[in-house]
Amino acid sequence: MSKLNNLIITETEPTTLLKDFIAFLKYLKTRHIVLTPTSENISRKDLFEINQEMAYPATDNTLRTDQKFYPLLHLFYHLVLAGKLFQKTSEKGSKLVLKETERLKLFDELGIVERYFFLLGTLWIDTDWSKLQCGYFGKAPFFGVEDALITLGEQKPGKKIRLERKDNCYFGRMLHQWEHFLLYFSYFGFWEVNRKVTKKPDHPKSYFIAESITPLPFGVIIAPILGETRRLINWNLARRRELGEWNVIPGSPAPDEEFYEFLEQLPKRSQSKEDVRVDKGKIGDPFFLPFVPLFKKGELQKTLLREGKKFVDGVYIFKVALAGNLWRRIEISSNHTLLDLHNSIQRAYGFDDDHLYSFFMDNKPWSNEGFISPCDEGGPYVDEVRIGELGLFKGQNILYLFDYSTEWRFLVKLEEIRKEGSKPKKPKIIEKKGKAPEQYSYY
Repeated sequence: MSKLNNLIITETEPTTLLKDFIAFLKYLKTRHIVLTPTSENISRKDLFEINQEMAYPATDNTLRTDQKFYPLLHLFYHLVLAGKLFQKTSEKGSKLVLKETERLKLFDELGIVERYFFLLGTLWIDTDWSKLQCGYFGKAPFFGVEDALITLGEQKPGKKIRLERKDNCYFGRMLHQWEHFLLYFSYFGFWEVNRKVTKKPDHPKSYFIAESITPLPFGVIIAPILGETRRLINWNLARRRELGEWNVIPGSPAPDEEFYEFLEQLPKRSQSKEDVRVDKGKIGDPFFLPFVPLFKKGELQKTLLREGKKFVDGVYIFKVALAGNLWRRIEISSNHTLLDLHNSIQRAYGFDDDHLYSFFMDNKPWSNEGFISPCDEGGPYVDEVRIGELGLFKGQNILYLFDYSTEWRFLVKLEEIRKEGSKPKKPKIIEKKGKAPEQYSYY
């Protein structure tokens, strides 16, 4: 590893990632950021203004441009939330706003190199990649990432690699449909991207395709170490939740690890991997550990500690609505489970509890942030987690989807977390409005 040390990271090297991220944080800290009501993203006006603060502003965007068309800002938005530098919170009028956390001060105390690896680790561990992919094909390049990173380590810096599907370049074919993830990795200094200009009228604005990439020296060194030591299917927690796991340790063995090891047999390579044979460490090690030898002594020695699932004790008040004038208000203890909440909703609306169901914590149907009924296949299950350990915030909207064929969709909004007073032994229906519909009206 001796010839790999003394890499340099500044606010503008290998890219302007850190300079732009600091400008992004400054804007959020000095403005009152009200999120959009449906997608819960940054408003178009704020996006337009933040974009002007970036080193290389996105072009052709206007005051009517949504967040997903600002790839850099879209990435930053998910990093500040996944890294818990900011959190969503509710204010008067049911508006959601961004509020800085105590962790933001701790981030400011990190060194430049440590900030970079905190952001890279946040992307790798805590960010849901399916929410980052905003392109035409709409799929995150989850499997094969390690192969691509190790292959990048075998490339010559500065030599352009075409990404046409018809080309014989194995590496180019691997990256052909990475779409916005090609940009995300370019922001972190792995390569430069040359976008392909297309004027086909049937291509929507979200369509992104790159003509070529040019590996950067920084990326050629760091990519194979990342691919060798931090396997994404083990480290990314959103993906682990998709497999039915809850509250796992990043880097621990995944249930289907052996299956994907079989599917992703890498071809034998002529190049020795001596330079990237680094210690993978043990379960629970910090993300940045394998990269320490790449930098001068003392430049990379700490990060923000990962916060476990804190239990927030109290009485939770949920408003469960089918429509604006049809709702039930339910009082439930922090010690109750989502199964208890399900049972109380069924009772409140007089349903028969005869179908599968899920709670989607981000209010998005079929997202990775779901808890499913005990009779379903997969997990995590509603009886595995208590209300108090879900990390809910006042004003949070949850989708309770009952009966996958009929799809009864209940909006479950957390109105209050009451810390004082006794907790109910059983969930209580404390208020009603509107007559409940017939579950099987067609009969």
